Amino acid sequence: MPLTAGSHSAGETDKDAYHILVEGNGGLVRGRPSIALNSGRVKSGYAAHTLNCNSGSIGVSLCCMAGAEERPFDAGRYPMTRTQWDALVVVVAELCKYYRIKVTPRTVLSHAEVESTLGIKQRGKWDFTRLPFDPSIVGSGACGNRLRKDVMAAMGAMPNLPVRPGRDTALETAVRRLLDELWPILARGLAAGFNTLVREILKRMR
Repeated sequence: MPLTAGSHSAGETDKDAYHILVEGNGGLVRGRPSIALNSGRVKSGYAAHTLNCNSGSIGVSLCCMAGAEERPFDAGRYPMTRTQWDALVVVVAELCKYYRIKVTPRTVLSHAEVESTLGIKQRGKWDFTRLPFDPSIVGSGACGNRLRKDVMAAMGAMPNLPVRPGRDTALETAVRRLLDELWPILARGLAAGFNTLVREILKRMR
């Protein structure tokens, strides 16, 4: 989960780099690449969101933190908002539930955790090591732990979705396409409320 290092709105370049973007008001914007392009070996047009860590990865980004500085910490003109965070948690929880991704530091992590956790060298990426809406949380690990804790709590409140793990079969490809179609519904559901979101997704899954 990187940050765009831009404003609270998704820019055109951002839409090419990520699968899902969360704007400052919690609204969701669908990136141009499909999730399927990053599954397995990346294909032309994939979402290049994290250096040498794009294969088999889903890029979710928060639109914020233009001009931010890590030390001394300055959140810039467009700080990460609590509304964004809450929307991010729901999005990641849905993805983990749908794709049967176990929530661990190696599977759900911010850009700031990639180098230390996965051993994949990055180019000075510190996003994110602080949560502007909660100054008590400091450091990439602490921020990542908070994210994973919130995601697991959200997953516990969601029904089990009828998707089984497996290899990249025709069924799984169809599921990925269906998930791509669900994002507009997800965006509307976040605006209308969590219960509406779950009902609409399950209705489409029948």
